[in-house]
Amino acid sequence: MRIILLGPPGAGKGTQAGYISKNFNIKKISTGNLVRSHIKENTELGKIANEYYIKGDLVPDKIPTNMVKEWILNQTDSKWLLDGFPRNINQAESLNNILSSVNSNINTVLFINVDTKLLIERLLNRQSIENRSDDNLETIKNRISIYEKETSPLIGFYNDKKLLYKINGNKPIKSVYQEIENYLKKKCRIY
Repeated sequence: MRIILLGPPGAGKGTQAGYISKNFNIKKISTGNLVRSHIKENTELGKIANEYYIKGDLVPDKIPTNMVKEWILNQTDSKWLLDGFPRNINQAESLNNILSSVNSNINTVLFINVDTKLLIERLLNRQSIENRSDDNLETIKNRISIYEKETSPLIGFYNDKKLLYKINGNKPIKSVYQEIENYLKKKCRIY
């Protein structure tokens, strides 16, 4: 079982990825954690990514794509979940090529959909609790705008491939997870 988790910033992807990973014994990888790990370990890809981070620039697609490729190729287990990758059509096509090269594919894409007003409320609340500098109102609106421009086209991309399962992320965390769990058990036959 190979799963992609999609959704806007504040949709609860990280929380749901944690539940799925724990309850279904599936390895998960967050692209953000992967990039930070490469930077911390001072790998070649990490050094390149860090140069962009220092300048405050976006890391080019090929860097996280190569990190994910390396991670996938080193997996001995065929069950995993990607959280935060792909972020755009280019990365999705690269992922398809990576998986094709090892005779693999994506089984399902879980899309957690949340109303923009609720996303902003959640992220502002998270900022007040966790004191995260990346969760101020201006930054939040910018992140949502980037998501809508770059990442939301993936919804149609995966829907056309009959891989997308849409989840109402406006519900409480446990209700969202229950829907995901029911779907994975029934549709994907994982237990």
